[in-house]
Formats: sequence, structure tokens, C-alpha cells
Amino acid sequence: MKKSSRRYFLQTSTFACATALSAGRVIGANNRIRTGFIGLGGRGSWLQRLTIRHIEENQDSDIVALCDVYARRLNEAHERNPEAKTYRYHQELLDRSDLDAVFIATPDHWHAPITLMALERGLDVYCEKPMTLYWEEAKEVARRAKQLNRVLQIGVQALSWSKWHKAKDIVEQGLLGRVVCCQGTYSRNVPFGDWNYYEIDPNAGPSGKDLDHIDWKQWLGPAQDRPFDADRYFRFRKYWDYSGGIATDLHYHTVAPFHLAVKNEHPTRISGMGGIWIHDDGREVPDTFLTAADYPSKFSLTVQSSQANEIGLRTLIRGEKATLYCGADWEGESYGHMKVIPEKPFKEEFIDRCGKEELIVPDIKDEGDEKHIDNFFDCIRTRELPNCHADLAFKVMTAIALSVRSHREGKMFYYDADREIPTTRC
Repeated sequence: MKKSSRRYFLQTSTFACATALSAGRVIGANNRIRTGFIGLGGRGSWLQRLTIRHIEENQDSDIVALCDVYARRLNEAHERNPEAKTYRYHQELLDRSDLDAVFIATPDHWHAPITLMALERGLDVYCEKPMTLYWEEAKEVARRAKQLNRVLQIGVQALSWSKWHKAKDIVEQGLLGRVVCCQGTYSRNVPFGDWNYYEIDPNAGPSGKDLDHIDWKQWLGPAQDRPFDADRYFRFRKYWDYSGGIATDLHYHTVAPFHLAVKNEHPTRISGMGGIWIHDDGREVPDTFLTAADYPSKFSLTVQSSQANEIGLRTLIRGEKATLYCGADWEGESYGHMKVIPEKPFKEEFIDRCGKEELIVPDIKDEGDEKHIDNFFDCIRTRELPNCHADLAFKVMTAIALSVRSHREGKMFYYDADREIPTTRC
């Protein structure tokens, strides 16, 4: 029986909510925030390094606990933080009474269970995108984060860049008129198959000794039980049990900024299309994928990506009066600026307002991941909403998760925001 079903999640999360500790924490000795890390692969180890840099610059926190099921990764992380205690099981790490916050960078299928467990124990959480694997999980995580008044930051670093806050200002000033469409991409061309560049250690596995040991059963967790498969472990994004493929790995980066800049709301209609057109290497998820959605504020969203062609849709916010060219984050080229260009029927009105035929917003760039981590630590102290907070992340997840489900089930989904349920009939 497949344990990772949505029904299984709802059953187990109800039990967890009824039994867990949910008292709020008080920041500890010397006013320092005590953090733990769960999942220390490529992304988790990067977050650890950035947090070490944050600590060196701010002297406001400590890394006290590290967890991973792969002994080699855990050992490498411990070498970076030798004062931290190490764990194979995240359940044991979360049982500590001295933690204030935790970073989660596991495969997608563990995001919801671990996040819920951490929230229930009174911890603030930085969880890598996607927020969850399934829509039902996102709904529950958002609900509990709000109820427990915990800080939950989802790892979409672009939401802490000045670029998308400037885009939000342009939309709110009415320069575009009424927005009718957002479009974008996250494309790249990997001839041997995206995610296959994740190196496989041939000696690692459940039978591996010492640093080669992987606790496969713990890694699988709620997913379907199966014999160890190195490709599934090291390249998990290729498989539905642990990932939503392009949508959860890449489209989340594009949809979330549009929710910040235009309107954060659940979509009303969602569709996902695509397939394995090039990289038929045993993967289950598409190498080319389209997320499409309509929103109640009367605009549409289109995000089309491929892993076999790096040129995607130009990233635009299109309004009735003008278009915002957002600059290329993932289009295969970079502009370094945003610009607003009026539509022909409204050109004179635009010139009267702005004094020029087009508006250039300079110095738009990738500002890195540190600002997002800084924002998380700031919000732990102020209790303000972080830049990718639970409500925004949940509404983005509605578009992302239901586009995946649409593709897999061959159905279009409609979302009833009042009843908070997706259906296949309007």
C-alpha cells in the first residue's frame, strides 16, 4: 500500500496535532537564536554555510543540532559546526528542549510532516521550497502556523530581493492599469537530463559501512516502501513519490514572485501540461511542463519551462495600459533592469504621467540567498511575517500542486476559496 497518499497524510497529521507540544519558545541564553538543520545535502549544506556566515556577521544565533540520514553528509556538516550535536532521526532532534528554530532541506515528501512536527513543538521554521508535496499538506501547514503563531519562511529567495518589491510598487501605483496576465519561465538545457548531474556515490546505501551508510527506511518515511535505489535517493526530483518535478522544484520560484507583486490569492482554475519529450531515462516527471491558472482578480498566469531548451517565455506582468518587463531571472539571459512600456492606446497618458516613453528601473539583479535567511532571523525576533510567509506559500502551492495533479490525472481543477476545496467541476 502506498503510504504517501493524501489520505495517509491527513490521518497522521490529525494525530500529530492532538499529541504534540505546542508551547511557544523564548529565545535563549545571551539573546541568541538556537537553530537546527534537518537535511544536509546540496541545498541543506548551502543553507548551513550561509547561516554560519550570518552568525559571523551578526553574532545573534548558534547552530546546535544537525540531522541527516546519510552518514557522510552528516559528518561533513559536523566538520563545519563541530560544536553541534548530530542526529540520524529528525524526531530526536526535534525532541530537544533548547531549540528556537529549524531549517528543513529534505526531499519534498518530508516537508509537511517535519514542518508540522516542528511547529507543534513551538519552533519557527525555514523550509525549502516547495512548501509541501501535496495541496492538502499545504493547507494544514498554513493553518497550524497561523494557529500557533509561528514564523514560517519558505525558501523562495527572490521574495527577499528588492526587484519584486519594486514590481509590487509599480503594480500598486496603477502604471500597468488592470493586470491581465503574468507569464514566465524557469528553463535550462541539460543534454544528459536535468538532475542527473547530482553525483551518485556507488558505495553509499543501507548496507554501506561507516560514512557510506544511508538509513533508507528513515529517508522513505511516508513514501511507498521499496528496495534501495541510488537514483531515487540521489536524484529524487525525477520521481513522483518524492517530488513534483519541474513544478515544485522550479515553477515555485516563478509563481511566488507573481503572488507578491500582483495579488496573493488562490487561483480559481488550474491546469498542468507537458511530458517526457527528450530525457526518457527512467524518470517519472516531465522534462517540459506548463503551469496555467486563472485568478479571481481577473488575470491569468502562465509558466512554461523545459529542461531541454533554455529559452522560455519572457517574464512579464501584462496590464491593459502598460507591460512590466521584469528582467530575466531564468530566461537564459540577464538584463540588469526592469522596464515599463505603455500599450499604444495609452502611450500619451503614460508620457503625461511619467514624462517619458518608457520607465527604466535600474540595478535589478540576483541578490543571493542571504537576504532571505536574514529576513527569517529578523522575523523570529520581531514576530512579523517573513517575505515568503505561510499564507502566500499556501496559495502558491494551490497553483503548483494542482497543476501537477492536473497533469497526472488528466483533469482541470477548480478551486473554491470559500470552502477551501479543489474540484474537477466548476
